[in-house]
Amino acid sequence: MIIVGERLNSSRRSVLQALEQKDIKFLVDQAQRQEKAGASYIDLNSAALLDKEAETLQWAIPLLQKELHVPLSIDTPNPEAMEVGLKYHEGQALLNSLSGESKKIKALLPMIKKYRPRVVVLCLDDNGLPKSSNQELSIADKMLTLLDKEGLSIEDIFVDPLVHPVGVDRNAPTLFFESLEKIKKKFPLVKTIAGISNVSFGLPRRKLLNRVFLVLALQRGLDAAILDPFDKGVLAVLNAAEALMGKDAGMKNYLTSIRSGKL
Repeated sequence: MIIVGERLNSSRRSVLQALEQKDIKFLVDQAQRQEKAGASYIDLNSAALLDKEAETLQWAIPLLQKELHVPLSIDTPNPEAMEVGLKYHEGQALLNSLSGESKKIKALLPMIKKYRPRVVVLCLDDNGLPKSSNQELSIADKMLTLLDKEGLSIEDIFVDPLVHPVGVDRNAPTLFFESLEKIKKKFPLVKTIAGISNVSFGLPRRKLLNRVFLVLALQRGLDAAILDPFDKGVLAVLNAAEALMGKDAGMKNYLTSIRSGKL
């Protein structure tokens, strides 16, 4: 499982304050601890800074990269900020995210061609939120074809079937699981990704729902998860599930985590 650490998100008051005050010590500490906990990418979302977002990314990305051994996931809906983020990121960043919306494609595709990041593709287009797994599969097919024509390797693409809160729609997880299975069946080489905590939004005992949802998604072919790597419980469940599913050769990861005290 590829873990994208979600804690450097400006929707969190402490992170927003650190970004506004240029508190690099706090930001580096959060990033390094996520890396140590097992994150393969550190998601950086500064969208709450609005018109100051681009200049914040220009400042923060080089400083964070000096202290990390993993790349960043640049998470913004602002094309200007995204381009600044890609420009100042050394190595291959993760672009989070590109949808099938024509406005997004027009704005982001030139950047993808220029900087060659890995790309998170959302199953969303100009018709709004898909209402069936076949619609999500169709969007994924369209986007993969588009990115293939631009020369992007399928191994550099993460498809996100979108996780919606089960508290709003009890059928939302079922739609996600069906979409996930269909995408993996048709495109076995593509990676799939999901924001795990979205499923529990607005409900009590969120961590419990997140952990169970992650295991169910793993069974259906989920390759990457945007989650809180400080949650030892979710990492314990992930390690145990991978061991039981035969995805952990010799149970090496499981046993190593136990011995190191991570679980």
